[in-house]
Amino acid sequence: MDALPEQPLDQSRSNRGDPLAAQASATVISSPLSAAADGQMSMAEVGRTLQGRSLGPYLLERFVGGGGMGVVFRALDTTLNRIVAVKVLLRQQSADEEMLRRFKNEAQSAARLDHENIGRVHAVGDEDGWHYIVFEFIEGTNLREVIQESGPFDLPRTIDTTIQIADALEHAAQRDVVHRDIKPSNIIITPAGRARIVDMGLARLHQPTGDQDLTVSGMTLGTFDYISPEQARDPRSADTRSDLYSLGCTVFFMLVGRPPFADGTMVQKLLQQQHDAPPAIDLLRPDVPQQFALILGRLMEKNPANRYQRPIELVADLHAFAAKADIQLAAFRPRDLVPVQALEQPPAAKLPWILPLFLLAAIVAILWYRSISMRVDAHQTASDLAAKLDTELALDAAASTAPVAAENMRRVVAVPVGPADYASLAEAVSAALDGDEIELVFSGVREELPFAIDGKHLVLRAAVGYQPIIRFINTPVASADSATCTITNGSLEIQGVGVQSGSLTTIQKRSTTAGGERLWQPVLFALHGTAGLVCEDLLLEMLDDSENLSDPEAAPALSSSASVIKTVCESTEASTRQEIRISRCTVRTDAVFLDASRGGRVDVMWSGGSFKTPARFLLAEGSSPSSTAGKSVRLSLKNASFVCDQGFAFLLDSPARPVAPLLQVLAESCQFVIPQTNALLEQSGIADADFYRTAIEWIDAGSRYAGSSVFKRIDGSAERIEIEYAASSQPLIHTPQLKEPPDELPLRP
Repeated sequence: MDALPEQPLDQSRSNRGDPLAAQASATVISSPLSAAADGQMSMAEVGRTLQGRSLGPYLLERFVGGGGMGVVFRALDTTLNRIVAVKVLLRQQSADEEMLRRFKNEAQSAARLDHENIGRVHAVGDEDGWHYIVFEFIEGTNLREVIQESGPFDLPRTIDTTIQIADALEHAAQRDVVHRDIKPSNIIITPAGRARIVDMGLARLHQPTGDQDLTVSGMTLGTFDYISPEQARDPRSADTRSDLYSLGCTVFFMLVGRPPFADGTMVQKLLQQQHDAPPAIDLLRPDVPQQFALILGRLMEKNPANRYQRPIELVADLHAFAAKADIQLAAFRPRDLVPVQALEQPPAAKLPWILPLFLLAAIVAILWYRSISMRVDAHQTASDLAAKLDTELALDAAASTAPVAAENMRRVVAVPVGPADYASLAEAVSAALDGDEIELVFSGVREELPFAIDGKHLVLRAAVGYQPIIRFINTPVASADSATCTITNGSLEIQGVGVQSGSLTTIQKRSTTAGGERLWQPVLFALHGTAGLVCEDLLLEMLDDSENLSDPEAAPALSSSASVIKTVCESTEASTRQEIRISRCTVRTDAVFLDASRGGRVDVMWSGGSFKTPARFLLAEGSSPSSTAGKSVRLSLKNASFVCDQGFAFLLDSPARPVAPLLQVLAESCQFVIPQTNALLEQSGIADADFYRTAIEWIDAGSRYAGSSVFKRIDGSAERIEIEYAASSQPLIHTPQLKEPPDELPLRP
């Protein structure tokens, strides 16, 4: 995920080619700053505050932007009369002991290095509570922008640039420094063509047996497009070979103009980095010889043991290849090259090229180029991709901001006066055409009937100046797969609306007297087939009202079928998927949020906001042996809090449904609160406990966990296994104290 973009204060001066701007685009995963929420200063506010001031002998001339752990300024060293770059740690982070350690570690790591291809550190200091690092000012443009503006490099320039970077990494490796965030935006190309590595914000000394590893926060993942498989699994395991993998992805970018795995959500990219082979470079670039493709392939091996073990080995192979191919390099040949066994081509590679094979490669290359031209821009960040629904859901991401023609607008009003006005939401939904928007032109609570969307993609939003709250009326439904809002092969996007469901207790109570003919289903949204749901700035309540009954003891217990969202996939729909996007929403419910027991593949992206329930966030049940649609749930969670009394997720299988569901989670800067005795993740089934260990993949990126010490509990056929946070394969920040996030205001009538 890219850091904050450059925010210049002096609009008369362009940052084009400014190396500080290039450094400001460095990427780390960190907790967001929110001046509005807690009074802390944002990066832009720090820039306005400090621009023009002096820290020690350094006059901060111009605020460039935010990157890594601080803000960056172009500054004048008044002692030596030279231009420098000054990175200032945000004051509120200075009080965080770990953040201050990481900031100092950046300076110490860079100070150990003195190489012409690495940005040098000049000094560190603090004044008036502001901690800062002074770096060498580097003229140039970062590699990402160079490729974006000029196109992919030819092979000689790629080799020349790669040798320079690898030589710098060898220098760092000899001093036990691992960069851990090698990528195009952290490499500046000077006007003379020299490559310079910048931003040591994630660097650390490689001390595998030490206990002072600064990755314990879990906030140092690096960048999804370039991260090595082992670093994604456990940041502490990153070593020089991890930097070499990232360099391989960067070489791929230099040749193709996009990273190897450019498409998909953050979770999908991390999984591709771990399991999928990168696209064949010689098909994308037919001018790349197979010998070089072998070098690149070795750089990007999934197993670190199969990669180059030291950067100097890569440098030696590149020089040997260039000499054999008669490629003139601008980079000098280091004197300390060690002999490296040359890569052997397979016997078939030594045969002359056959014309049909050449034609086939050309055809494949043309088709590939045509296909990638239709994909998402390769330079979109991981957070941009995670914020979009897949095109197969037919959700136009621009629909919420683009002007809507009058004929595509429906309005729900108290008194209909025009042809586009409707007295109820159900009537407006029924009359709406595919792509229509429905505005709620009222404030306060309004009771509405359930509705269904079939084959249409609709937007439901609050009209400007109104604050509507929809309270759905309980009505009987025809089947157990129905809900208050049923979406079949379509989508619904809800913006700025409050939603209250019918009473869960009333629903459950009436279901016992329905005679089996018609059911009262405690589900708010049901997704059938290829369906999508988008909720933005939503307040949602779906609560049990037993405390309001005259005889609360007579109220039935809330059944496991109650959920905010239920996904339904028929067994014949192997490729069916449902996708859910939640942004800045507050959800309070006594039910499970997502019941994926009937779903096939479900992707959930939750950004901002909070969720609270005495139940769980996720429930997923196994599949029958005859089902062609296995259960797979992917969650991408960012900057949100989840308070779940029974635990976050529960996966189970049974003799009738023996195919265990799969769960993949990326938790970025989130907070999870689980009471004592319950586990964050729980699995139960008929197989051996060890079988379930790989069914859940949890990737942490700076999240925090409070309450129960049990990270995962597995109930197999013969034994129970409990894995505590301290024993997890990745560093997780856990505290036993239950400290729930502040409760948002409830919906009001």
